[in-house]
Amino acid sequence: MTTDNLQIVKQGKEIVEIGSSFSQNLVSDWLAFNADKSAATVKTYSLAIKNFFAWLSENQITNPRREDVISYRDSLCSSKKIATARLYLTAVKIFARWLASRNLYPNFADGVKAPALVETAEVHTREALTLDEAKTVLQSFKGLDIKTLRDKVIMRLMINCGLRSVEVIRLDTTDVEKRHGKIFLRVWGKGRKGKTARVEISKTVYNLLLDYLTARGYKGKSAEPMFVSTANRNFGERLQTQSISRLAKRVFRACGIDSESVTCHSCRHTAATLMLSAGVDIAKVQRILRHRNPATTEIYRHDITAANNDGVQILSDLLD
Repeated sequence: MTTDNLQIVKQGKEIVEIGSSFSQNLVSDWLAFNADKSAATVKTYSLAIKNFFAWLSENQITNPRREDVISYRDSLCSSKKIATARLYLTAVKIFARWLASRNLYPNFADGVKAPALVETAEVHTREALTLDEAKTVLQSFKGLDIKTLRDKVIMRLMINCGLRSVEVIRLDTTDVEKRHGKIFLRVWGKGRKGKTARVEISKTVYNLLLDYLTARGYKGKSAEPMFVSTANRNFGERLQTQSISRLAKRVFRACGIDSESVTCHSCRHTAATLMLSAGVDIAKVQRILRHRNPATTEIYRHDITAANNDGVQILSDLLD
């Protein structure tokens, strides 16, 4: 089996080379090395590596390191089923180990743990922030520069509204809607073909968005990426999921929360856990997080002690 149709592209532009040790020839050699495995296994390997290369290209990574693989794992967990994420990550780990065994490239995936196949409330509780930690994170942003305002609203969207990193980066400036006295974001969720979901946001989150867009100079006349880079090399370009992952990790560490189990996706766990702990009905939490299966939301139920109230607004009040 070959990988002649393996595309390493970035948003329809020309092929991007991912370093000398990541040529299509090496992928072909690796697949040939595994030719004695079942056809299904080889097909999975091919799809997994294609997905990995596409993610590297999307995030402009030419020399992947262990921290990049961790970010990729988090991206997989937020965009694919856990079982699929495990398969894809395993293929990357095997490929990295094979490269290292031939002295072609260091093992950049060494020690990266695969996501747990069976998620439990205990796992999610461990990864979620406490209310005090969440408030510390959101209150840690000082200053009125564009980058600070941008990062503040991104973290608020993930912790308060439960948005995934991929949903954050897909937002455009025209995705804010007012309906029946409430404010919504049109969201492109995982596994969807477009912006088919509406997520309610609180007035606090809406005002933070306005502050950021005003500082950015947005005039509200056309659709632009909501969250863009402020770095000189790619100023104004849409942020990528890796940027969001690094932002979250940087903020957590600055707040004294430095644990490998606390990642960008922990923000979504935090939203679910805090809403349920505050007494929000589990059906409301399911709708807010857009879980197709109510059993997924049930994972987060634990220590419900507060009185019942509405989802996003009560969490916004707690975090303010």
